[in-house]
Amino acid sequence: MTFFILTLFQTGYKLRTSTLYHLLVGKRTSSVLLHGFFFKNLAYLGSLPNLKEDTFQKKLQRLVNDQLIAVEDGFGELTTKGKELLEEDSFDLSGLNNLRFGRTREDSWQMILFAVQVVSYFSFGEKNYLPIENRPYSLQQVKKWLAQAESDLVVRFQHELTTILQRLPDETADFLANQFSGLGFQGKTTFQLLPEKWQKEPWNILYRQNAIDLFLAQVEGEQLSELLFDLDQQNINQSMLKTKEFFLAGKTVSEIMNLRHLKQGTINDHFIEWALMDKTFPFTKFDPIDFDENQVVNAHYQDYETPYLNFRLSQIYYLRKKQWN
Repeated sequence: MTFFILTLFQTGYKLRTSTLYHLLVGKRTSSVLLHGFFFKNLAYLGSLPNLKEDTFQKKLQRLVNDQLIAVEDGFGELTTKGKELLEEDSFDLSGLNNLRFGRTREDSWQMILFAVQVVSYFSFGEKNYLPIENRPYSLQQVKKWLAQAESDLVVRFQHELTTILQRLPDETADFLANQFSGLGFQGKTTFQLLPEKWQKEPWNILYRQNAIDLFLAQVEGEQLSELLFDLDQQNINQSMLKTKEFFLAGKTVSEIMNLRHLKQGTINDHFIEWALMDKTFPFTKFDPIDFDENQVVNAHYQDYETPYLNFRLSQIYYLRKKQWN
């Protein structure tokens, strides 16, 4: 855990430690989301929902005692010694996307495992087996999915799974595929499959999240997307989607506020979350500011003659153009 906390300071900027904790446990305010985006930690949003604050503070203090970070007035900063330690080892979590998949990741993956089992037995005409899932919602969704599927479901499903897994790193594909169960094969547990390097907390949790997110990112447009549609919608702020719908229909920010009876702060949160989730966000409609490259992260709204929303969207736009996140 201690080394993981250290990686959160990788950019070298001074970070508000309380916001880091709120990020890890999943607080979705715009300030937390922006903090995560600015400092390359947004992927970890809600990744450790059960993390106790006193545990986090103890790990933080250990880093201070070991002179790996320096903390002053609630802000932590990587030391030279800490930077050197980070350069010695690394953990690739580039597929992790808690902002997009975090809310229903586990339910989605369980649904996929269940679908694999059901299709496997279905392909052999076998109905007598012990299902790995017995929750009414999952049973209903899989039955609905099967009823709406084309007659070549088995062939298409097998091809789809194979194609998705082939797009993933070999280690990740093996980790996921070996969890599948069906006629003649029994899936293994995460504990049995974790590579040795990733077996300690929280790396075991993060490895699993990263692997599933890599898979889910490939599902769009495939048969599985129909099975997961309702769950996937729960990943997305529905009120934000309504604001997005109005804006794309030509309504101004002020008109949306009046139509939806929302405060400016709520509307700001909607647009910021939309911008962070969608790389096709229409930034140019908000007259983006041309920041100085060395100041964009630490820029202050009060120093610019522009609405707060435009200012924040400009920061996101500028950093995304620079492939910051």
